[in-house]
Amino acid sequence: MRHITSEHYFRQPVSNTFHARDVFAPVAAYLAKQVDSHKFGDEIEDYVRFAAPKPKATGEGRIRAVVLKVDRFGNLITNVTPEDAPMLFAESATFKIVVGSREITEIRKNYAEGAPGQVFGILGSMGFLEIVANRAAAAQLTGVGKGGEVSIFLGDAAAAGKGA
Repeated sequence: MRHITSEHYFRQPVSNTFHARDVFAPVAAYLAKQVDSHKFGDEIEDYVRFAAPKPKATGEGRIRAVVLKVDRFGNLITNVTPEDAPMLFAESATFKIVVGSREITEIRKNYAEGAPGQVFGILGSMGFLEIVANRAAAAQLTGVGKGGEVSIFLGDAAAAGKGA
């Protein structure tokens, strides 16, 4: 982690609004050319790392999670990983995911496996459960946005209804 201060590596003039173009892209290019990273500025040792909230087990077979982000396609990226709920990602698992107005009972491998407008789950490229829809915005279809609650019912809890 570096505080990039060596302005001779920047694109000049540096605009007030396009730092990705004027600072970060040129520095990345110099890194790709194997310029030593210490030449860009001082090392930062007291940085703060963002910690995403962890899903919480709230009862037998139930997990409360949250939507971390809605991407530009309207997919809901949750805070659930396969480590948090391995049974959810197992073949022939019994589960129900409640998100807003929808109950989801299928995890697919990709978007094309769902019918147009169908809301389902996938394991996204960032390693999180995503609530998605084929050719539609899951955020609109569920009525849920960033910070929205996601309830996961596993095994017998899924069959029993919305659970404890």
